Amino acid sequence: MKIKFYFLLLIAFCFSGCVSSSAVYKQDYDFSKIKNVYVENGSYSSQTQAIRDSIIKQLMSKGFNLKASSAEADIIVDYSITEYQPGKKYLIHKDEPYPYREPIHHGPRHTNTVIVHNDPVEVSGSSVYDLGTAFGVDNATVIASNATVGVSLTIKDVATKDIIWTNSYTYEGLDLTSAVDGVIRYILKAFPPPPEQIKN
Repeated sequence: MKIKFYFLLLIAFCFSGCVSSSAVYKQDYDFSKIKNVYVENGSYSSQTQAIRDSIIKQLMSKGFNLKASSAEADIIVDYSITEYQPGKKYLIHKDEPYPYREPIHHGPRHTNTVIVHNDPVEVSGSSVYDLGTAFGVDNATVIASNATVGVSLTIKDVATKDIIWTNSYTYEGLDLTSAVDGVIRYILKAFPPPPEQIKN
């Protein structure tokens, strides 16, 4: 069961790595001049703070200087959360199978196996995993879904007020922390665009 679980994770990772970037940017903009960056504060909720912290971490890892004020920055990074679903786990209880004999007017009687289970419950994330039995009980199964985070990110030049770059993506992770870091890492992977792609 564990082998199957990790195999599914590997497929999901490879798939997300093969998705092409949807970044759009101002073609004649000189991205090499960007040194100082300000990231908007948002609404100060726990969700926006987690997104902002991840953006700051990713930009610092790329060598940019992060400023506490937009007046000190070359660009302003703004963002919006398009989806924010925590991972969930459900305990599904299945009743023991029991034989049910259906009478037939003509011909021999036969036996059907009927499984009675709880009504299905909506889960977040598009990837759902069977984590196996719970508490050693054969007819109790734990089902888990991934956390899902979607973010749209826009960058504006402080001096000209022009929007120079934008990108968005939705990412799934085993928990909210990995989903947040994964979506921001993927979005900012395309920033700044390589010099050979920019048309002067």
